[in-house]
Amino acid sequence: MKCIYNNYEFENRVNNLSWTISGKYDEDIHTSEQDYTSKDAALYFAIMLGARHKYVDWNIVRKYLLSRMKKGYDYNSILSLTQIGLNRIVEEKIIKERPGVNDIRQKAYKDILDGFTKIYNEDVLQKVKYALVLEGMGKHPKTDGLSRRIINSIKEIDIDESLINILQTIDVIYLKHFEQILSGEQEEEGNSADYEYNNDIEFDTFSDFMYEELYSDDQDKFLENEINNISSSMLVESVGDSEIDLSNNSSNRIICVDEETLDKIYTKMEYYYGKTYLNKNEIKRIEANNCRNIHEGCRIHFTEGVLRSECTNIAQIKYVTRQKENNISKFRDKVKVHKRNIVKLKENLSRILMEENETSRIYSDCGTINANKAWRATRSNNKKIFYKDIENEKGRYVIDILLDSSGSQSRNQANVATQAYIITKALTMVGIPNRVMGFSSFMDYTILKKFKDYEDRVEESENIFEYFCAGNNRDGLAIKSACYGILNRKEENKILIVLSDGKPNDVKIGKDRERTIRGEMAYRGMVGIKDTANEVRRARQQGILVLGVFTGKEIDLEAERLIYGRDFIYTKDIERFSDIVSIYLKKIIRN
Repeated sequence: MKCIYNNYEFENRVNNLSWTISGKYDEDIHTSEQDYTSKDAALYFAIMLGARHKYVDWNIVRKYLLSRMKKGYDYNSILSLTQIGLNRIVEEKIIKERPGVNDIRQKAYKDILDGFTKIYNEDVLQKVKYALVLEGMGKHPKTDGLSRRIINSIKEIDIDESLINILQTIDVIYLKHFEQILSGEQEEEGNSADYEYNNDIEFDTFSDFMYEELYSDDQDKFLENEINNISSSMLVESVGDSEIDLSNNSSNRIICVDEETLDKIYTKMEYYYGKTYLNKNEIKRIEANNCRNIHEGCRIHFTEGVLRSECTNIAQIKYVTRQKENNISKFRDKVKVHKRNIVKLKENLSRILMEENETSRIYSDCGTINANKAWRATRSNNKKIFYKDIENEKGRYVIDILLDSSGSQSRNQANVATQAYIITKALTMVGIPNRVMGFSSFMDYTILKKFKDYEDRVEESENIFEYFCAGNNRDGLAIKSACYGILNRKEENKILIVLSDGKPNDVKIGKDRERTIRGEMAYRGMVGIKDTANEVRRARQQGILVLGVFTGKEIDLEAERLIYGRDFIYTKDIERFSDIVSIYLKKIIRN
């Protein structure tokens, strides 16, 4: 703790106060490097620092945030919501234990707010933070309906519950309010969805147990900056701007780790996603060609998944097996309908290909003579007694289907798997080579999981039911890497179909010194959209027909247009995916 007034006794008092509050004298509780002109602010900070170490296990919080990031939650939203929820719990508990803290809080909040020249109110969480600070000062701020409902939900959290249960409640609040906010839909009064939450949050999911092993206390702490920001600062510091910088918050999702941590992450990749089917030299060549500019420092992992490649991770194998069984179960619920769709798509494609492969005969004044019309040579003005057979010159077709496998698609998981299965089975049955891959990202890795390859038998199409959604998505790098395979095919007509929500969104990590020197941007928003659009244009310049199938919200339609231009289709019903592909292929083949 640094106070910019010169009072050694007071500084020593507030430094010792944190240990007294926490009761954990053997822990190294780091004091803030912030300067406080107010003694009340400095005193309250010391109280809250000790209380946060007393009431919150930050290792559990780290695992929770990692698992939500893996599931595709908007990271800034869930991080801020967690900060707000835990701040309220800690404040209520310490005030309940030491009632005099309430007066110190009011004075500290007032002193800090007085120093602000600007109050943030651009989004709902900023409004929620400011309203809670004002309420902590004993005021009754006016808020809009949505902010008030979120505040009420936060206040309903039982402060005496376990940390796991508190985090579960925060998760419910996020699902109840923020998925609609982020999708651009307006939440109507009284119409917010009620969510039943699974109590198996403690590492029973793929992301949880993965992170539990990757990031234990004595290993990796790649979220250290974010967690420290919550555990070592006051909520009031993030509600405004002042001449004295009181906040280290950053929306730029570039996470810096040391070289040892980075190496551990890289060596663990095959353990969690399955062994790669490419040799090291080929991977290096692909990464050298693709991982440039904004993707510099990224890596690519080509795999067939843990069920069809070498993997010793029993827990992961069980998880993927369970996801596959769930997808197959959903398929069997409407198996007759799906089988009819397969037959229908197969027949349509067969008919179109047959029509296109038919030889067209035209009559002319030169070519091969038609004996039946030779008499016209001397008895008629129509001299076209010769004919020419015109063969189909369009050539053969090859198709890549690239499925967004990030956490944002988790609600459509079974439907996406079913529709992809319908398409690839029909294509294989009519003899069109096709490959199906899912893409997601984890750390600096873009994972391309191959469900079916070009020359696989029709029975191999069932591997698509291994599709599951987790992590983030670096769309530009995924598209660029997928093009590597299809460009090596000999077919004249190359088609790439990409199913996504049109929202590239990825976390970047790497060595501290490299990130500092390069000053990289986070892969999200316009940065990710422009990069993905550039890769789509580059693919088209190389002769690949690219179609985007958009499954996101209407608010993101403009981003999809920027990425795919005119060649994209928007569908609110993912079950129409196979119909959309059928219509597109008919158009391509006939034109």
